[in-house]
Amino acid sequence: MDFTIYRYANGVFSPAKIPVVREIAFRILVENKELATLMCTPLKLRELALGFLAFERVIDSLGDVKSLEVDENEFEAHVELNRPLPSSRPRILTSGCAGGVTFHLDVRDYAPIRAEGVLNPDAVPSLMHQLIEAAELYHQSRGIHAAALFDGEGLIAVAEDIGRHNTLDKLRGEVLVRGIDPREHILASSGRISSEMLRKAAQMKVPFVISRTSPTSLSIDLAKRLGITLIGYVTHDQFTVYAHPEGLASGTGSCWEGKTAWACSDASSLNFGCTKERSVR
Repeated sequence: MDFTIYRYANGVFSPAKIPVVREIAFRILVENKELATLMCTPLKLRELALGFLAFERVIDSLGDVKSLEVDENEFEAHVELNRPLPSSRPRILTSGCAGGVTFHLDVRDYAPIRAEGVLNPDAVPSLMHQLIEAAELYHQSRGIHAAALFDGEGLIAVAEDIGRHNTLDKLRGEVLVRGIDPREHILASSGRISSEMLRKAAQMKVPFVISRTSPTSLSIDLAKRLGITLIGYVTHDQFTVYAHPEGLASGTGSCWEGKTAWACSDASSLNFGCTKERSVR
């Protein structure tokens, strides 16, 4: 959407038209009952609804959904299930920029994630660069978050939204629709990795989480407990590893906390050919 704005520079105002990211209220109704209203960007609304329902454990697969209709005029998703709707639980307000909500933050029933491969550290900056390059709305208007999933060949899905949590919901919904198993994939995000973001990654069973900015203390604790390699502050030539550095290979085959990390030969690839198992603490 374009808006007329006024720039002030050198003591002078000048009008201009610029694109501004769009925000809407998206209602998700299950069995004619409102489950949640998400403030979001009106893209991939079907995927957003499915991903939110999956993360909140309303559904486990597409087979649990009898029907899903998205009204893009009223911005509503009407869902009917093939299973009983779980009993209502207290809502938990998250740290999401758009006022995130969740019904579930307990990770005690999440199994530790054991990756079959290690990630070449030289590939990490490239992954973040690919995410930013694929974020079309970001280049148009800024003011928006992006997230992406990568496999051993490259980027397989990308989502943009005003809310960083929504980007993960959209990714979760997309892999459900496309029948993609996100295990052994890499999750990259432009936003802060808070505990609920880490929980969403854990539910997708991704062993690597990468961010352009920082994680929180609780997300670091959760990553250590769940076996997720957590990386933040990725720039073009450096990054910070907050949890499970043994998930990264080294060109010299050096050891991380007593575990040998074997590097594959091609430093430009994602290097999932390795099979050393990392320890989970």
